[in-house]
Amino acid sequence: MLIQYKVGNYKSIKDDIIINFTANHEKNYSKWVNKSEDLSYNLFKVIGLVGPNASGKSNILDSLSFAVRFIKRTIQRNESTEINVEPFLLDENSIDENTFFEFIFIEDNVKYVYGFEINKKTVDEEYLLAYYSKKPTTVFERTKGNKFDFKGNDIKLQTDISLKTNSNRLYLPVAAEWGYSKVASAYKWFNKMPEQYELKPQIIIDNMIQSNKKNLIIDALRKADINISDIYTKSKRMEKEQLDLINNFLRKLIKDYEPDIPEETPEIYITHNNKNGMDYSIPLDDDSSGTIEIIKSIAKIFYVNEKGGIIVEDELGKHYHTKLTQHIINFIDNESFNNIQVLFASHDTKILNILYPEQIYLVDKDDEGATFVKLLDDYCIREKDNIELGYLKGRYGAIPYTKD
Repeated sequence: MLIQYKVGNYKSIKDDIIINFTANHEKNYSKWVNKSEDLSYNLFKVIGLVGPNASGKSNILDSLSFAVRFIKRTIQRNESTEINVEPFLLDENSIDENTFFEFIFIEDNVKYVYGFEINKKTVDEEYLLAYYSKKPTTVFERTKGNKFDFKGNDIKLQTDISLKTNSNRLYLPVAAEWGYSKVASAYKWFNKMPEQYELKPQIIIDNMIQSNKKNLIIDALRKADINISDIYTKSKRMEKEQLDLINNFLRKLIKDYEPDIPEETPEIYITHNNKNGMDYSIPLDDDSSGTIEIIKSIAKIFYVNEKGGIIVEDELGKHYHTKLTQHIINFIDNESFNNIQVLFASHDTKILNILYPEQIYLVDKDDEGATFVKLLDDYCIREKDNIELGYLKGRYGAIPYTKD
């Protein structure tokens, strides 16, 4: 589970931004919290980012996805590949500084702190701390110039692995690939994090149908008042000429591209009941955008919870009614979902009255154009306050400004 995420100097983000999932031990939260058996930590299941357009909400989410993608794909990088990272460009000093990422998380009952700094050419800093007890143990530390310090931990073995780590690769995934046991759990946590291409609804729903779990989706849709009696997939085959055309196009765009588009893909069909009690089936893509998005969201929650990880969702609820946005958020507050966290951005101000103030980060930009965040709980909020109304009146900032 993620405890805290920090990022600095990434796109519209100049100074460090911290998103913390820790829930206050002294408060009796009725929901939204994953509690450990030994009560050593309480972590929120859901964190929301709220703010005007172009405030940088998407860049915060994108930074986390970028970092995870860079970790998971570092093995595939060759020595000459440039790191496709974009620093804050509105300050001449930031352009030449590194981009920084740090994750604090728990995996296999051990707390880890993992961070790294990168520029377009090299990894200039990287470290992993493990809390096997109350005192942290530094598993490895890496500084500029590909210099490593292993703090007495398996020095010969780790030195051999470090020699296999190019300057534009991260050491953590390389060490995991070479079987170093002390980084295995930490890397496993990142490896569970789903990438967007892994969350295609066709793949998720087909997976659930094959494992006889489609009724979970159907029951959840009925509770959302979506009248669907069945959901199934048909195999859709792509013509060879069309497949070759796509692969040739991608080869021109992506260096070292390896064709991985399957010839057959599942196509989702859903069965509705009409007012006369008759069933009719249509491809999901032919249904309303709201129905499509609610099905995708529910399927995604089931899929990620089973594997473990974090859903990063930009513009949650943009295609459906605010009541369905509330339903999706409340849907996660279920004891069945204890292996999932959600970090999302939304323009729907109704969520301000659903979540605790400790779960809402208000996102805005300063005069320099840099993104910053402020926890809603930092404001003086009384129990009887209508938070949404206060936000819309500008009491907490982070609202769109329009000229008369």
